[in-house]
Amino acid sequence: MSDNDATPLSSAPNTPPLPYTLRQLECFIAVASSGSIARAAVALNASDSAVSDAITALERALGAELFRRRRSRGATLTSDGITIVPIARRILVEGAELSASVGRELSAVVGPVRIGVIGTLASVILPRLIVAAQRAYPGIQIEYRTGDLASMLTATEGGELDLIITYDYGVPPEYERVRITTTHAVLVVAADHPLASRKRVRLAEIADEPMVMLDIVASRTHTLELMSSQGISPRITHRTSDYELCRALVGRGLGYSLLMRRNLSPVTWDGNRVAYLELDPSPRATEVLMVWPHNPIPPRVAAVLTCMKQLRAEFEASMG
Repeated sequence: MSDNDATPLSSAPNTPPLPYTLRQLECFIAVASSGSIARAAVALNASDSAVSDAITALERALGAELFRRRRSRGATLTSDGITIVPIARRILVEGAELSASVGRELSAVVGPVRIGVIGTLASVILPRLIVAAQRAYPGIQIEYRTGDLASMLTATEGGELDLIITYDYGVPPEYERVRITTTHAVLVVAADHPLASRKRVRLAEIADEPMVMLDIVASRTHTLELMSSQGISPRITHRTSDYELCRALVGRGLGYSLLMRRNLSPVTWDGNRVAYLELDPSPRATEVLMVWPHNPIPPRVAAVLTCMKQLRAEFEASMG
């Protein structure tokens, strides 16, 4: 092929220039995440007017209203805005990956890493992980939400989450995973309960008493399966999705509960005490996992996974 046969870059396939900029998309995602132009401006270290102008320019370029802006209520996504959120996130991620792919410094590992966490695990894992990631990779920003596994899997498939921290049941087999730690269910009773001084207790010994159910999907499923395996139908008198309220109700003598083992103070938030008793026979060990879809992961997500692996000894102590 002669030089004359080469296709110059200027005559490459006719792709029109993009009508928007990465900075406009960055402002859009910041407002969508915070619900406020003012809060987005603070996060971006920009002026309110600069963020507002970027959103206006993006809306003009796309020919669509992306937010309903109300002075007293902030900025609410429209249907069009909701539609393009995952697309805008992907574009920003790919832009960060483009820079990271040729960079060799820590500063090349940049961008948001969005993590979904089962609520009862959030306070144990997230604070340590955020601090470790910020120290090791200053360019990474960890964003997080709590919820049940089903909603977080949906969010992950839609590109809204990069990673999920959860227990090992219900995770699709095609998901990649890293074990964070291992825990197991224990019986929780009030400190003045007749069984409180025991080291180990059979579920049958307490089956007829009222139960306080930690009513989140992961906990409820595990608890009911465990009790069903021993032919026990619990007499549930209280249900709550709040971990500390569950402990407080138990501490007041309103029932027993089954919770995953954690190194917590026996004192509840309202000043009473609970006792943690091992079950006989011992229930199966439950793994706490970080999971993600079986796809190549960008450097920023790989960096957070590295931090998580380095913290496993600390998490073992927290859940032991």
